[in-house]
Amino acid sequence: MRGAVAAGNAQTVAGGMAALTLGGNAVDAVVAATLMACVTEPLLTGLGGGGLAMVRMSGQTQVMDFFGTMPGLCGKAHGAMRAVDVDFGPVRQRFLAGPASACVPGMPQGLWELHQRYGVLPMPLLAQDAVRACSEGVPVTHATQLSAGLLWEILQMTPLSESLFGRDDDQGGRRPLQVGDTFYNPALGPTLVRLAQEGPAFLVTGQGAEAMVRTLGPESALGMRDLAAYRALWSPALSAAYRGVQVHMPGAPSQGGFQVQHALQALGKSKRAAFSAQEIMDVARAMDNAERAMPKDRVALFGQGFGSKYLGSGYTTHTSVVDEAGNAVSITSSLGETSGWVVPETGVVTNNFLGEADVNPPGHPRPPGERLFTMCTPTLVQRGEEIIAMGAGGSSRIRSAVLHGVLYAVDHHAQPSKISGRPRLHMEDGQLRLETFERAPEVLESVGRDWGEFISFPEYSMYMGGLHVAGKWAGRLSAGGDPRRSGSAASS
Repeated sequence: MRGAVAAGNAQTVAGGMAALTLGGNAVDAVVAATLMACVTEPLLTGLGGGGLAMVRMSGQTQVMDFFGTMPGLCGKAHGAMRAVDVDFGPVRQRFLAGPASACVPGMPQGLWELHQRYGVLPMPLLAQDAVRACSEGVPVTHATQLSAGLLWEILQMTPLSESLFGRDDDQGGRRPLQVGDTFYNPALGPTLVRLAQEGPAFLVTGQGAEAMVRTLGPESALGMRDLAAYRALWSPALSAAYRGVQVHMPGAPSQGGFQVQHALQALGKSKRAAFSAQEIMDVARAMDNAERAMPKDRVALFGQGFGSKYLGSGYTTHTSVVDEAGNAVSITSSLGETSGWVVPETGVVTNNFLGEADVNPPGHPRPPGERLFTMCTPTLVQRGEEIIAMGAGGSSRIRSAVLHGVLYAVDHHAQPSKISGRPRLHMEDGQLRLETFERAPEVLESVGRDWGEFISFPEYSMYMGGLHVAGKWAGRLSAGGDPRRSGSAASS
């Protein structure tokens, strides 16, 4: 089947395209690509993480929620987490890691449920390239080099993590992975084989689950009851019109979906010249207002009717797939920044979602077994029979990346292949962060004069997220990967 795939790595894209070539649909392609991403983007996603997917199959649009849940059903106490500051250049961000930072993962159940409902190719066939890549190794990309460098303090917390994501240096010590190295995770291969052949039971109630609990140890509240109780969930999409185009996003537990839809409502009421100072300031105000409008008690996100009231009526990666039949899947998945702990028996890298303020806000704890918050915002943009799948990794910057994706597609009439690399901005805590490349000097002068001080990003930065876009739009299949995170794309 013909189609288009965009993701954070060329081999991830190739895995998705191979599934389409074999006759698979968009779901087959996204499952194959995501399994490959567990190997090719090992610090951004994996079986020890979770995420959300927007799925449109046979004209029906739904959300697959496989994000993490709060551990503690076994009565184990939460241990102390370890603070790590990550330097992104213009800004710094604090995360918490260690075994106490790991929540209950949902990736195995989510991929299995997605495939069981909509896949047409056998899952072992979809997993075979990823299994082979575990032992043969994959080339380290610039994005993996950046991730390993930024997260090196976390990755050095355990010998196994350090050996997986580091190499011997010339001074007799260790350094993080870099371009020119090959990444191997041979223990993950047999785990992928078992998942594809048997389903997730091995990792939920079997020896793989026992190995995870044993590896995280007494500092972690995660136990066997937590893993056995987890369920991936289907839910309706949060859908709204923007300038006559339908935009489908996830609601709770995604904070991003609510904030992007809120901003789009405000932006739909005005007209702005493309790439003007007015456009920059209007988008910044809309994003700032959307952030400020979020309830201080984030538990309200899970309440009945929150969406209608609010809207008035990591390290993360993303894969977008559209097939020629108009089926589309947008899937955002994450490990956070990793906890620093890897399960030796299975090769599963564990998450640190409990150490991310966006996911586990201080002062807003979730009870054991309940979903954590997430910024994951996989999105589908639909105009009649035409559709674009998009989404991003990048913690709090996910919402701004996705918002820009919609604006470039609808307001700027850009093809999917031309959206990812265009300049974006991000508003957080009242501070404007602005990518200044491709912007006219007089526009930047006007923003500085009328808006005030902003943080400048004069070139691509991993901090601003990775927006990967695929679509069947204006009669063409096309896709684009974000250069900020070694993005890649292909179409047929």
